[in-house]
Amino acid sequence: MLNEMRSVLQVSNCLFVTKENYIPLSYKDVFHMATLGGAKAFSIEDKVGNLMPGKEFDALIIDLNAKGSLLDNFREYTLEEKFQRFIYAGDERNIVSVYINGRKVK
Repeated sequence: MLNEMRSVLQVSNCLFVTKENYIPLSYKDVFHMATLGGAKAFSIEDKVGNLMPGKEFDALIIDLNAKGSLLDNFREYTLEEKFQRFIYAGDERNIVSVYINGRKVK
């Protein structure tokens, strides 16, 4: 899903360069599309899409300092900066655990 999110960001940035008055999507927009926005598109937002009580627990546990990670740690980053950096440059090396419907699958 990270690659798809990055592809959407790239296409949006290309449209920004080529289309007058186009406002590019942000990493926050794309994350929403991949989570609650996607759930709403399929009318399953009552079951998935965020971490609200009563919904299925689907989540990633990530480590931004994982061995071999492309993410540098040259300085301290805010939580928002860390999240943005993971969206743009994180990969499977940063994913420690995967939970689907509350069950750990990785």
